[in-house]
Amino acid sequence: MKKGKFYWCSLMRYLWTVLNSFRYSCKTQPFGFQTVATVLRYTSLRTVTQRYLKSLTPVFTCLTIFILLSLLTACGRKLDPNLDDYLQPEPVASLTLSATYDKILISWSYPEKEKTKIESFLIERESKGEKKTLGYYNKETTSLEDKDFTFGETYRYRIFAIRPKGIYSKPTEATITPQKLPEVENITYKINPEGVMLSWDAQNSLTYNVYRINQKGERVKIGSTDKKFFLDELLYGSISSYKENSQSEIPYVITTSKSYESAYLESRGIETKVSIESFIPTKPKEVFWSVNEQGVYISWKETKERWIKGYRIYRKTADEKSYELVGETMIPLFFDAKYNITNIKSPVYYKITSEAPLKESEAVEIKVEVHDG
Repeated sequence: MKKGKFYWCSLMRYLWTVLNSFRYSCKTQPFGFQTVATVLRYTSLRTVTQRYLKSLTPVFTCLTIFILLSLLTACGRKLDPNLDDYLQPEPVASLTLSATYDKILISWSYPEKEKTKIESFLIERESKGEKKTLGYYNKETTSLEDKDFTFGETYRYRIFAIRPKGIYSKPTEATITPQKLPEVENITYKINPEGVMLSWDAQNSLTYNVYRINQKGERVKIGSTDKKFFLDELLYGSISSYKENSQSEIPYVITTSKSYESAYLESRGIETKVSIESFIPTKPKEVFWSVNEQGVYISWKETKERWIKGYRIYRKTADEKSYELVGETMIPLFFDAKYNITNIKSPVYYKITSEAPLKESEAVEIKVEVHDG
């Protein structure tokens, strides 16, 4: 009886010594075989292990090893530290500022492979020596609008990346001084075969941005130039979409802009409108026709306008007073199978026009007839 009690006490003391040693080792290094080696290197523990293992029966030896392995495995899972949580994160890669008439747009980018290691961004603003926290934003945020500003004042923005443990990156900074830029004057337009040519007057050498306002009233940037004119190349679909939305004009806005370092300035802009009725195509030219047993072939030279839908073909006979629409085509070619070299007894007249979003061009007329002999 005393001998069994001695074994149990020896086993408990042994396990307690090993557990304490292992807990200390887990706090100082990640769990692994190196941890086991560290524990067994302690002289006192090695001595205890040798003394108690000799006195334990084989059954207790197996039980001890099983319990020891379970404790070691659990210890390693619970105490394994994640060092990345305590390292300083990478700073924001780039910070850009854009000032318009109603806001300062703050934009930034962060490496995708580093984004999984952070939790949020902190943005600060400094002006006249006073700092203001604009807020904390989740790691998927890439921009922020600041509408609380005054023209002529200088603003410095700082952004920090933050790890889940509250570790901050080094700040990324950018400065901007919003200014009122001069606007363009005397905007005019001219319709040409490619689209709309916009022109304007300006007293300063700036960059000019051209926007088309869509059917939702939103500005859509279509280009920039350092010249005082800009060509908006249009196709039929772009123009007709305004007509389908019950709009008779295409609105444009032209702004002035200026860039320096990491900042960008842009004016409010001046609006002008282009009437859809202004898109009047030229009529087809150089029409050629031929007739055979299959029917009448008509071809013509393609018109220069890129923004037409295609061509319309009308027909009438000598006995009819008005023309009837008999076909539409996107290419300068039409085939009429109703009449051929056998059944044309009297002249057949054709009229061809180019089709724009609202109007058709002037018509070109031809007479097709077959002479005996």
